Amino acid sequence: MAKVIQIKVTGEDRQAGLYSICVFYRMGRTRIRSGMALDLAFWNLRHSLARTLLSVSGIGVAITLIFVQMGFQGAIENTANVIYGKMEFDVLVRSRDYLHFVDARRFSRQVLYEIQSWPGVQSVRPMHVTLGTWRHPDGDNLRGMVVMGIDPARPAFDHPAVARDIPRLTSAEFVIIDQQTHPEFGPRNRRRFGPEDIGIITDVFGKRVTVVGLFDMGAGLTANGAIITSEAGFQRLVPFDDGRQVSFGLVALTPGTSIESFLRAANAELRRTGLEEQIEILAREEVVARERHRWIAETPIGFIFMISVGISFIVGAAIVYMVLATDVANRISEYATLKAMGYANRYLAWVVLRQALYLSVIAFVPALLVSLGIYEITAFLANVPIFMTWPRFTFVLCLSLTMCGISGTLALRKLYQAQPAELF
Repeated sequence: MAKVIQIKVTGEDRQAGLYSICVFYRMGRTRIRSGMALDLAFWNLRHSLARTLLSVSGIGVAITLIFVQMGFQGAIENTANVIYGKMEFDVLVRSRDYLHFVDARRFSRQVLYEIQSWPGVQSVRPMHVTLGTWRHPDGDNLRGMVVMGIDPARPAFDHPAVARDIPRLTSAEFVIIDQQTHPEFGPRNRRRFGPEDIGIITDVFGKRVTVVGLFDMGAGLTANGAIITSEAGFQRLVPFDDGRQVSFGLVALTPGTSIESFLRAANAELRRTGLEEQIEILAREEVVARERHRWIAETPIGFIFMISVGISFIVGAAIVYMVLATDVANRISEYATLKAMGYANRYLAWVVLRQALYLSVIAFVPALLVSLGIYEITAFLANVPIFMTWPRFTFVLCLSLTMCGISGTLALRKLYQAQPAELF
């Protein structure tokens, strides 16, 4: 049966008493009580409240930076495929020299006619993409804009928010504009393109266009705006387009056709005809995966965010280490007292590690709330799809616990230096 010792300590000696005026009894489990079950880790943090709050603030900033950097990285992943996500295709035909959506390179339109004759192919739709220049309707400022050309009779998009006004593209001068286009492109209300902007006349590539409709999609990572026009309109606007080349071929397969079987047969046909050096044919999942990998792993943007997460982790770990190492150094005589009373290093180490755990959890909560606020502000002002996800929440929580755990472990070196002989 555990022996319980109750000691009443009052006044300024309360904290010191918790460490030094105890008599150690080893009969089963011994608990020390001062009106409540003793948690040395908790009392250490509570005793130096101002220092604890300062420490929590520093750790919280590090966790917030991790949340923000990972949020922007997630936004890159979401934005990289925002257009692909609304395109209608089972498999995609594109140039072997493809870099990213707006710099897709081009290949002969004749290839699409050949693919149309392959078994299992229901339809093949051409699509043209480039980065154009949009002139502000009320000035001479030019902005980069994604320009997409499609066949209005066989549109490349099946999403209602995109396909709604495509039938209005009845003239080569007509375009429809993305409502998520940045305000710097000149909406009349200076906030967002809407119905009142239908009828705007401006220039794209220096050629007159009229806005006849709207769609809602997002332009991806390469520009802050997007327009869709007809194939004839694209050929009219783009100086280097002669209509004999395309950026993409969107292939729809007949119902019941296996995508895997079709791709095997298609790749064999490309090798036989020698077209594999010009084009590649990919399933939707591979297109999305490659685009995400391109922006995260092959561009400075993704690399910068990953490095920033690592730096934030190191900064947070350094803060926790300094806090715990200083606390242990300040209480070295008290830890020596506990060792003299019979407490093993393992117990005292668990006290320090619990302090690290408490700091991590306490700092995580405000950091999460601040991060959610930053996400909302960024999404509103920059029109970036940044939001909290459960995998990110879980990962950052585990990362913060790991960060504090590593720092607590490093701080144990000072704890092991506490010797009972130092008391005399």
